[in-house]
Amino acid sequence: MFNSTHTFIGFTIARTGLDKWVPKAAVTAVIAANLPDIDIVFDLGGVPSYIEHHRGISHSIVGIPLLSLALAGGMYIFTKNFWRTFVLALLVMATHPALDYSNPYGLRPFLPFNGSWYYGDTLFILDPVIDFILLLGIVVGAVFKRAKPAMAYVSMLIALVYIGVRIDARNTARHDLAGYTSKITDYEASAVLPRFMNMRMWDGIVRTEDSVVKMRIDTETGTVTEVARLPKIKNTRIIDAAAATRTARAVLGFARFPVTRVHRTENGYRVTFLDFRFYDEVNHMAFAADVELDHAMNVTSESLAFNERIE
Repeated sequence: MFNSTHTFIGFTIARTGLDKWVPKAAVTAVIAANLPDIDIVFDLGGVPSYIEHHRGISHSIVGIPLLSLALAGGMYIFTKNFWRTFVLALLVMATHPALDYSNPYGLRPFLPFNGSWYYGDTLFILDPVIDFILLLGIVVGAVFKRAKPAMAYVSMLIALVYIGVRIDARNTARHDLAGYTSKITDYEASAVLPRFMNMRMWDGIVRTEDSVVKMRIDTETGTVTEVARLPKIKNTRIIDAAAATRTARAVLGFARFPVTRVHRTENGYRVTFLDFRFYDEVNHMAFAADVELDHAMNVTSESLAFNERIE
């Protein structure tokens, strides 16, 4: 989720009365809510490094308690109570992977033991509705100080109800897509993805033996419409050579619905590895790695970007 959501939920939890139990509760909670994203430091090593490590160990069942211990130790100079600070930090920090799990980017909660990705597919990565609910509770609690704990609980309850409504909408979209895929003989896998600020319309991704297809699902009418399709290409010596590069490995390790494109160039070949979840069918762009090879299969260049043009 966007860091505004993490910040607001941390601040809201601190205002439930925990600020009377733990000194500097608000500061501790806001830091705890955002601390798992410390993995942004890997961005210093370039986009491939960031993709490989983001939502990794710092978001896992191992990393969260360790980061909470570290934060409690760092805050002890201000709070003078290690264990209460640790409990608060752990409680708030646990909401970070829970919220991140809710969107289609995914989460690897069992690192370092298991690197499998898990997806909640319920909330878009930025959800202004949740932010507004939590921020309104914070503002009202600041104006009416006696109601501060009550407003914290109320805003979290409303946010949970909203998430519940979105879960129900997601399940409806899954049901509609399942009705569509039941007629596909070479069906392999599918997923339903949320769209920004839209409860009714959802994106569906369907993988078959020969292609990956993007659908638009209208949960009100139950209609499923194809909006984009890219063919799957079997591995070749060209693809294998390109897939060995660091940028390609980063995309393939992250991609939920990987698609490969190969084009001949004047000097050899250009191989593109993309994640179809993030394919923009209007502008024909996607999160993708581009690898250039010469005729002897030597890599001449490689790049990774969130807005690569797909031909």
